[in-house]
Amino acid sequence: MSTEAALLGLVSAFRATPLAIIYGLLLAPRPGRLLLAYTASGLVISLVVGIAVIAGIQASAPSEGSGTTRLVIDLVLGVAALAYAGASAAGWSPRLVTTREPRGGTWSTRLRNPSALLAGTAGAVTNLPGLFYIAGLVAIVQTEPSLTNGIFQVVVYNALRFAVPVAAWLCASFDPVRTRRVTDRLHAWGVRNSRYLTIALAVVVGVYLTLKGLSGLGAFGS
Repeated sequence: MSTEAALLGLVSAFRATPLAIIYGLLLAPRPGRLLLAYTASGLVISLVVGIAVIAGIQASAPSEGSGTTRLVIDLVLGVAALAYAGASAAGWSPRLVTTREPRGGTWSTRLRNPSALLAGTAGAVTNLPGLFYIAGLVAIVQTEPSLTNGIFQVVVYNALRFAVPVAAWLCASFDPVRTRRVTDRLHAWGVRNSRYLTIALAVVVGVYLTLKGLSGLGAFGS
């Protein structure tokens, strides 16, 4: 298993938008089924995309420039992460959901009393591959895995990526009262510190990927 991909999977587990949605679902009267719908739909989307990428790469003949291409992708992702960190530090924040609002009200309004269908839709939309996911797939591909090993790494990556909603679902199913108390405390802490954590994670990942790309491309000399 790629250590880099595993670390990126852990980082992806603490993305701000999914955490906000998970907190909202935990406040619903029956959070267990909602969290299951959210997690299942998001996991399916994430796994399908990851496995399709690995299978597609395995089916294509490797080219002489494939290693350089992956390093360029690392560099681009690193710069994008640093740009995101800079924008966040300047006060910019992304919309909760950038797609068209559903009929019957905004996403934020409907998630106060969601159906399982809406929770599943939110899981699919908010877990589409983003910057960290692409970086994770690149890290997996750079290990030059077999198809079986590549799929295994994608599954492990996604297990880490969805650790928080899975844990929330299990806790809400077996001890909803205590889960609500703990969630309220964690949410209060997260509201105070989420912006700083997001910036710090983006800076760390951005610096790492940028230096990795530049070093691999020979920007620092031999």
